Amino acid sequence: MFAKITQALIASTQAQTADLTLVDTVFPGLELRVRHTGAKTWVFRYRVNGRPQQRLKLGKFPGLTVAQARELALFAAADVAKGIDVRTRQKETRATADRERASTLVKFIEQQYEPWAIANLHTWKTQINRIKLDFATWLEKPMMSIDEPLIEKWRAERKESGTQPVTINRKLQRLHAVLAKAVDRKAIPRHPFAGLKPLKCDRTGRTRFLDEEEEKCLREALLAREQEHRAERQRYIEHCKARGLPLLAIRTEEYTDHLRPIALLALNTGLRRGEIFHLRWGDINLNTKWLTVAGKTSKNKQTRQIPLNIEAMHVLEGWRQQCGTVASAAYVFPGIADKPLTTITTAWRSVRARAGLEDFHFHDLRHHFASRLVQSGVDLNSVRELLGHAEITMALRYAHLAPGGLALAVEKIARSTTNLDKAA
Repeated sequence: MFAKITQALIASTQAQTADLTLVDTVFPGLELRVRHTGAKTWVFRYRVNGRPQQRLKLGKFPGLTVAQARELALFAAADVAKGIDVRTRQKETRATADRERASTLVKFIEQQYEPWAIANLHTWKTQINRIKLDFATWLEKPMMSIDEPLIEKWRAERKESGTQPVTINRKLQRLHAVLAKAVDRKAIPRHPFAGLKPLKCDRTGRTRFLDEEEEKCLREALLAREQEHRAERQRYIEHCKARGLPLLAIRTEEYTDHLRPIALLALNTGLRRGEIFHLRWGDINLNTKWLTVAGKTSKNKQTRQIPLNIEAMHVLEGWRQQCGTVASAAYVFPGIADKPLTTITTAWRSVRARAGLEDFHFHDLRHHFASRLVQSGVDLNSVRELLGHAEITMALRYAHLAPGGLALAVEKIARSTTNLDKAA
């Protein structure tokens, strides 16, 4: 319908069963689209550089009046006369605005990185929570504003507060992974601090293992904890018996809960805590005496096989018998609602305190396993394979424990010096 579009004309135009278009005879190319739902939208129709006709949405009526719509159409026509495709420019402007809104660190984490992490990282929740905690003041910053000077300042503040370089590097590695994913997704054109070198630190790291007395104390503490559980059950039975209440069964099972079998399994296999938590009965072959760590649950995403020694077999056979009939897909140490365990921190700290172990963490059971292998003469490459390290560098931290290793080399110097003295 061609007409001079006025406020009165628009007011008199009612919604039809089909869409209606009012074409303005005052300003060429200006139209008002009236939908059958009653919605009214201003559109500017144009052709640029010989291309097919395009339509540019200007806004909705009555938010945009007739005079305002003609003014916007005039500006658009002026740009078209210069060879500018105003619709393409509008799309680019909106895309830029969308990128800017999504370019903050927290927006990218929540909208893009977190869905990817859920699908690819079994520790995704811990990783994301730590990033948000460590870089809380940066969450609302555009990612491109996170540059080397900002990182250098952040590192200097952490070093001054006493944080170890290796810890600082680890925190930055998590952020580095997020920004690298942002580059892959083209959310940012380049990595803000790709050229930043990590702080120099002790690559060998902390290696804490138990001596014979400490291991004995740990095993005794694990047994004492279960004895307490049985004593508590007995006291409760006596309590109920005296009051005529229903009685619970006396605890005769080998293990009162999962802590002792988990700790003993770690001592004899070197499994990481998360690998133990995600272990399923289908990963264990008690006939061939082998255990499989699935790649999706291991740190480096590589499947590995671990032979089971006598104690590991005893632990798993006893725990399997105690659990009864279980499916191969069931977790060996299930948590709540058939999900894997997530923590044993409280119970472990209690046992550690009872054993009198200082500066000893659950992960150190893995170091203890490796140290016993090396002390028994196992070569470092075999240790690397059993621990699931991608490179032998990590296994080199145990090299000094090997029989006839560094200590013997140093001792040879003393012997040669003694022989020289005797000759003199």
